[in-house]
Amino acid sequence: MAKNFILVFILFVSSLTFAHTYYFAFAEVEYNEMNKSLEATIIASAHDVESVLRENDVISKSLDYAKKNKKEYYATNDFLNKHFSVYTGDSLSFSTLDSSLPPQLEFVMDGFEVLLNGDVQFYLSAKIQNPINQFYVKFDLLMEKFPDQQNKLTFRFRDKKFTNNYLTTTRIQLIKLDS
Repeated sequence: MAKNFILVFILFVSSLTFAHTYYFAFAEVEYNEMNKSLEATIIASAHDVESVLRENDVISKSLDYAKKNKKEYYATNDFLNKHFSVYTGDSLSFSTLDSSLPPQLEFVMDGFEVLLNGDVQFYLSAKIQNPINQFYVKFDLLMEKFPDQQNKLTFRFRDKKFTNNYLTTTRIQLIKLDS
């Protein structure tokens, strides 16, 4: 009996170590001059994304189910657009963005896949005729649920590469292409 108790106790304690105390999401964005579009890939923990999507009534079961369910697929796209947004225009300011201005570029989810390592990759694109000099990117995916969430964005344009880190205190950042 004592052996069973010890075994159950060890299993319980080890199950607690599987819960992660850090949260990351990554995005890579590139301007495709051939297609005249911004193409983005967002990578995050599938478990965390599913949890947040269920809590917000975006999906009912899992990401795999949402892939087959048109309503949940488009609701997931809308959710991503709320938490990964590009605001264009050279005269925008942070105060303008704080007034819940909708993003001027609407990303369309071209698909997603849940990987064997537990991550999910979302593939998004947005049409844009000409590259713009500067724009703000909001990337606060999962930050409402996980205050320690840290997101990282890498933006590529021709031979330039910009990398920004996003925290709960810096959810929106300016990218200048001419710098």
